[in-house]
Amino acid sequence: MRFTSLSGLVGRGLLVVCAGGAMGLGADDSSLRSAMTHLRNGDAGSAERIATGILKRPGPPDRTALWIRGNALERMGQYLMAVEDFANLAELEPSEPSILVALGGARFKAGDIDGSIDAYDSAAGLDESLEAHLWQRGISHYYAGRLDDCTAQFELHRTVNPRDVENSVWHFLCAAARDGLDSARRALIPVDRDGRVPMAEVLELFSGEGTADDVMRAAEDAGGSSAKFYAHLYLGLYWEAAGDAELSNRHVDQAVGFEAPRSYMWQVARVHRELRRRGVAAP
Repeated sequence: MRFTSLSGLVGRGLLVVCAGGAMGLGADDSSLRSAMTHLRNGDAGSAERIATGILKRPGPPDRTALWIRGNALERMGQYLMAVEDFANLAELEPSEPSILVALGGARFKAGDIDGSIDAYDSAAGLDESLEAHLWQRGISHYYAGRLDDCTAQFELHRTVNPRDVENSVWHFLCAAARDGLDSARRALIPVDRDGRVPMAEVLELFSGEGTADDVMRAAEDAGGSSAKFYAHLYLGLYWEAAGDAELSNRHVDQAVGFEAPRSYMWQVARVHRELRRRGVAAP
């Protein structure tokens, strides 16, 4: 999905708040600043190690260190441990919605779909302006089989992100699971413009006007891993909606092969595969 202003809340989130000192980052605390720098530079292992050392100090847990370590653990694929840190931080900062959004993402990556929805709901309860931006919650609704909530989320998200084919596709997936392919095509959300390759071809496929070959051809012609990843992800989801589990699984496997742990949509592909391998049926 194309990030809207929510990405500022989640991606920078408390790191910005912490840098401003609101959560106790002292100007002379070189360890915290070093951990934050490592995290920003992509060295999650060093960030986790330094933050853990800070959290072993006597006294109450340092909120900034918890946030840094939770993010670092998530990037290292330690999703259950990240959930624990974000949950502890949410208890310490119960009025901060960005922590709950981070908790929702970590729970989703850990395969706790219902728990992710609970966290996203709590974040929206603290700040109603988040409701329209929580497309991640809509994806969780799909995997939870909460199809009315799913379509409602993506209809709402369109009001803040009208140029995103992925929003239209996820709405389609939920509508198709509930009402069938023909009805979902009639209700397909129009998109003003999405210049990412192969999104035009993806939209045509879901609308019934294009083919899977068109999607792959556009991605191959564009080159680069991003276009091919999205082609395989959305072909996998398309074939799931069409009832061809074997073809769906094949494309999702290929999407997961473009490893990009910091991408939420790559995490969606990974979680999708894990759920289907565990026998969790499509909605």
